[in-house]
Amino acid sequence: MDTSFLAPGPITWPALVACIAALWGLAKAADWALAKLKTGTREAVSPLTIDMSAAKIEIRRLEDTLNAFKVEVAQKYVTGDVISRLEHRIDDMVSSVRSEMKETRDAMLKAFMRRPE
Repeated sequence: MDTSFLAPGPITWPALVACIAALWGLAKAADWALAKLKTGTREAVSPLTIDMSAAKIEIRRLEDTLNAFKVEVAQKYVTGDVISRLEHRIDDMVSSVRSEMKETRDAMLKAFMRRPE
């Protein structure tokens, strides 16, 4: 079998230039193909992006409306009586916690202050 065509030979300038030109052409073709693919994707996604932005704006508007409604309800329907009852409940809870903590602290102090026998 004749394999003389596989033998390495001298590389000529025209062959080197042709090789570089071929690689450059392949790179440009790949870049062009990727640009075409990205353009198609961008055009397909664009309406979805617009719809998503519109939905986000609508949600923000609804949140603002809900917050305004909450403020209006709090101003109109929460009376001073309700607030004073809540204050009394909070005061009772705080005093209950304080008394429990005082009892716990006293028990701990007594346990620590005992002399070992």
